[in-house]
Amino acid sequence: MNQRREPRVQVDQPVEVTVFGLPDVQVRGEIRNVSGRGLGLELKQRLDPGAALKISLEDAFLLGEVIYCHPRGEGWYAGVELEHALYGLFELAAAMREVSEEYSGPERPHAAQHAGRQDEE
Repeated sequence: MNQRREPRVQVDQPVEVTVFGLPDVQVRGEIRNVSGRGLGLELKQRLDPGAALKISLEDAFLLGEVIYCHPRGEGWYAGVELEHALYGLFELAAAMREVSEEYSGPERPHAAQHAGRQDEE
């Protein structure tokens, strides 16, 4: 009997995974299924339970923690609990460029510096 709290959707999405540590380690993997709280990740190497991850997608990244990792075929299957997700990175980058271009120009003195000059006059 399936005791999952949320249904899982089957996917086949290649991703770049960063395992945070000293140093960080980059590995390629594939998301096999996803729910609102987690995902199943297939990899060529074992990940330690408790490891913090960043999973990079085309226009998003996900932050999570490895809950379990067991052998599957010639690789490993990791269950990842998701903590945070950031979507729409292309739109965010475009908005930041727009704001940056709007305010770029000659630098103005800091207000405290400007006030000091007024006192000298």
